Amino acid sequence: MPDRPQTIELVRRTPFFAAAGEAAMARLLRPSFTQLLPRGAVMFEQHQQADFLHMLLEGSVGLVAQDETGAGTVVEIFGPGELFLAPAAILQLPYLASATALTEVRVLMLPAEVFRDGIAQDPALARAAVELLARHWRLMVDQVVDLKLRPAERRVARFLARRVPEDHGTGEVPLPEPRATIAARLGMTPETLSRTLAALEAAGLIRVSPRRIHVPDREKLLRATPRK
Repeated sequence: MPDRPQTIELVRRTPFFAAAGEAAMARLLRPSFTQLLPRGAVMFEQHQQADFLHMLLEGSVGLVAQDETGAGTVVEIFGPGELFLAPAAILQLPYLASATALTEVRVLMLPAEVFRDGIAQDPALARAAVELLARHWRLMVDQVVDLKLRPAERRVARFLARRVPEDHGTGEVPLPEPRATIAARLGMTPETLSRTLAALEAAGLIRVSPRRIHVPDREKLLRATPRK
């Protein structure tokens, strides 16, 4: 079980454990452990059996899926507080994507068997798992809409705006991940991402620096429309 007070407090504040409650958190943390992994480390491989759920405590992780020819793409980027990949652990099926550390990461490893037993016995934990799956389903649908219907400027604007806390309205967006990874997540080339960031900056919606982007008005950025 992770014993550092800061780790316990960080876990307690995550959406999943905030919903599951203290008893469920104690139950799952008891057999769990943390790992500190360098940038580029592969946390698990596509088609590997899901023996753990992973809760990201620090850093950024990319989910990468490959087709039968070996061509791959970034499916999603997860930040601190996210628990993944629950469907594989619950269904006792292989992962549908690999997970790669995009930065140095600290991750909490939750044994899948303990998680399955917990949701079978604890209604609060089961409810938290349902909420987690519902959030990720909505994330998936939103991504499909992004890729199929929204132009590049809208995709980039929404990606950046979602990294600014809604109650702040303005803020600095850190971009610790490689630009090529962000571009792949958004379904575009790195060159298109660079041009799009330049266009949003020219419109006064963002200010770009190498590792972060300043968003002066989150709502205005969300309403950004591509130039004709």
